[in-house]
Amino acid sequence: MNRKITFLTLISGILILFSSCMSIFRGTTQTVRFNSQPAGAEVYVNGQPTFQLTPCELELNKRVRKSKINRNNEYVYTFVKDGYISLDIKDYREIDPGVWGNCFTTFLFPIAFAIDYSSGAAYKYRREVNVVLRPDESLIDNTPPVISIISPKTERGFVQIQDKKQLLLKFEVYDKSMISYVSVNNMKLVKNEEGFYQMTLNLQPGENQIKIKAIDSRDNIANEIITVNYETKATIAPNEIPIVISDADISLQGEYYALIIGVEDYQDPTIADLSNPVNDADKLYKVLANKYGFKQENISLLQNPTMREITQALENYFNLLSDNDNLLIFYAGHGYWDKKFKQGYWLPADADRENRGTWIPNSLIRDYMRGIPSRHTLLITDACFSGGIFKSRDAFKNASKAIKQLYSLPSRKAMTSGTLMEVPDKSVFIEYLIKRLEENQKKYLPSEQLFASFKIAVINNSPNAQVPQFGEVRETGDEGGDFIFILKD
Repeated sequence: MNRKITFLTLISGILILFSSCMSIFRGTTQTVRFNSQPAGAEVYVNGQPTFQLTPCELELNKRVRKSKINRNNEYVYTFVKDGYISLDIKDYREIDPGVWGNCFTTFLFPIAFAIDYSSGAAYKYRREVNVVLRPDESLIDNTPPVISIISPKTERGFVQIQDKKQLLLKFEVYDKSMISYVSVNNMKLVKNEEGFYQMTLNLQPGENQIKIKAIDSRDNIANEIITVNYETKATIAPNEIPIVISDADISLQGEYYALIIGVEDYQDPTIADLSNPVNDADKLYKVLANKYGFKQENISLLQNPTMREITQALENYFNLLSDNDNLLIFYAGHGYWDKKFKQGYWLPADADRENRGTWIPNSLIRDYMRGIPSRHTLLITDACFSGGIFKSRDAFKNASKAIKQLYSLPSRKAMTSGTLMEVPDKSVFIEYLIKRLEENQKKYLPSEQLFASFKIAVINNSPNAQVPQFGEVRETGDEGGDFIFILKD
């Protein structure tokens, strides 16, 4: 008797289980696809974020809990995209026709109905939801950016008469939309670490027009024109350095030195090796030694040096150089920008990925540039995130007054292959730098003119549109001069 009861109980359970074929074969969830025009809208389901952007697919329960914005077994889909009006779509439940199959497949259909309805398997919703979002007119930006000049001081677009050839332009750009493009005299600029746009301009005698353009992400354009009068014969204050330097003063010119560093083979296996820095360093060595006023014995070429070897080379210049000498420092290799410390680094060959103490910080390079007693020091870096730092004694006998002035004033300038971004191993920056040095026919070539001659070529031909940078290295003793490359006789 007990065996019969057990057998009947088992059969009854199986019949009840299989009587609810909707729950078993259709399941209690459903996949819904969401599309929007334009794409990229965030999808909310019954007021809850899904953290998914259209187009996307979501697995939803067929039985829905009641909430403030929906009834039982009803879905409300909300599409949200910046700049567009949010849109709610209601998805009402429908009875899945398959549920009626239970009536014909089992005599236990009352139990099947109860199971299918309680589990939600008896319902179905849209398989796909497509919407078109309308722009929010109240958020449309039709206002051009605002350009605010910080330096020099202007009055109705005019600057007081200048008696210095170089003008420091510094300004800010404001807009409620993102700023997509800023240029000065058609040269693209990027914002510096302090949030400003900055550029040093060489003025021509007479009236100079400086054209500033800013474009926001909505294609609104702002233009600002500044007029500067440069008078070369302006009265000079008693304590001001004169513009015209005599040949006797120029005859004090010293030697040209170069420290050229290329790092591509790293001892730490977790730091990727590079392919081109040593070759790039060798090319620069050759063009300086063969074409310009750098004696071979004054050029130090370091291939895959350690941190100690680099700092020792810099130390040697403290006693070797005088305040009439010129120093060029070049580095090609890995660079790193530490957001937490807000500090850029060079990675020597013995750098340890896990130990910042084995990296060379930009602050240390600045200290050396400040302390080495040269007249001019030019730093050229070709590395990722490098923008974090900003022949004979009568060589100037036939130089122009402008060149004499640039040489007479001490300078600490830097030329970098990019801003706070990665740059490729195969360097477009060094390619055009070497090319311009090789092609140059001017006897005296200021580093700023050299930079200007290839900046646009680097931007247009680099795979990631890298923007090289040029300017003075702050707090190192720069007084407005420039490093002058001099052709050999």
